[in-house]
Amino acid sequence: MCVNVKCSLDKNGELHLESIDCDKEPYHEVGRLKKFLLCGSYDANQRPVKDMKFAVNVSVLPILMSFEYDESTNSINANMLLTTEWLDENLKWDPKDYNNQSTVAISSEQIWTPDFQLYSSTVKFDTKQSCTNLRCLVKSDGSVLAVPSCDFSARCEADYTDWPLDTQRCRMLFGAWMEHAGEVDYHTRFACLGSEQSNLHTQWRVVSAKKIKKEVSYNNVTYPTLMYDYVLERHSGIHLAGILTPIILLIMMNLFLTWLKTDSLERKLLLAVSIVCHFYFLVFIQWTVPKNGDTVPGILLFYRTSIIITGILLIHTLLGSVIKGRRNPPPSLIALLAGTIHKNKIGELVLAGEYMEVEYKKSEIQQAENSELAEHQKTWSSFSRIMDRVMFLLYLVTYVISFAMYIPLKYASRFGEYELHVLDYKDINHF
Repeated sequence: MCVNVKCSLDKNGELHLESIDCDKEPYHEVGRLKKFLLCGSYDANQRPVKDMKFAVNVSVLPILMSFEYDESTNSINANMLLTTEWLDENLKWDPKDYNNQSTVAISSEQIWTPDFQLYSSTVKFDTKQSCTNLRCLVKSDGSVLAVPSCDFSARCEADYTDWPLDTQRCRMLFGAWMEHAGEVDYHTRFACLGSEQSNLHTQWRVVSAKKIKKEVSYNNVTYPTLMYDYVLERHSGIHLAGILTPIILLIMMNLFLTWLKTDSLERKLLLAVSIVCHFYFLVFIQWTVPKNGDTVPGILLFYRTSIIITGILLIHTLLGSVIKGRRNPPPSLIALLAGTIHKNKIGELVLAGEYMEVEYKKSEIQQAENSELAEHQKTWSSFSRIMDRVMFLLYLVTYVISFAMYIPLKYASRFGEYELHVLDYKDINHF
């Protein structure tokens, strides 16, 4: 008794064996056609060419339907329609002999299929185990179309320099384990998304899907390899609002402190608040940013710079308070510097702005003491004020440069020119 066995998966993923009784005459045209194709000399283990000198050309079109990006493992978990098409010279028939039956669906276990595997998988190495709908559509001219739905997982390059406006590149490497280019050759036109719905993700979006074909040589034998690069962009409004807003507030606070008197209580209290906030947000960002990868987010570097500025501001405030409270005559160099700046027009412009302070009502005794201030005390006060203005400009320039260097305001194209193709289900047959 001649039996052609095929395997299929039910809805629960359990394996069932089905068979075609080659000795029994089928009662419908599809059965007769399958018997004609499979019950003769057809061998699913042999390449489907009449002349073994020629290679089987396989066209591949991966269609990304949905995906999840796992930051903990820096990998992409993708569901794809792995569309493949090739010509099987042993599966041809005349539709007129079978009631104009021009197509037939056959299990992939019964016919030859390309050994197309994902090299860069992080979980599975057997494409057939990760794919469902393992049936092929065979046409009367011998062309075979397979559109299995597959779940793949691949590594991505971890680069969080521009976090939270970062982009990640995930590369999938496909090829044959044993069949070289002289036996099976793979071709691809592009990689694409199944539809616009594929990109409706809560946090990540695919902005580019590019294909690259390479040939790997081993022992003078060439193996075709198809590489698909998917570039993902993070789109998270919560991160932008929760990170950029404190940055702007802390910058304004530190700059505002230089316009308060160095010996005022308000300046010291706000400076303490600034120091606490800096360390709090630094720890917060450290726990928010993914830990994998060898790149440091620019926002962390900016906070580091801002903490250094705050430390310098603390020293500057303490030093300014000491200088302003001195009553001994100043050195001639300081007196000359203060007098020159007061007499210079640019110096007058710099020193024109008064300190911002809370006005208190002074007693008559305090007013009398202030009127009796010596000239050298005014010089020390002017020098402290000059320090505040100069340090304000230094802080401002440092913040502007650091903000431009470390804070991303737009997505950077780090992976060359982007390209993205979007298909609908109805367009699959055109490719």
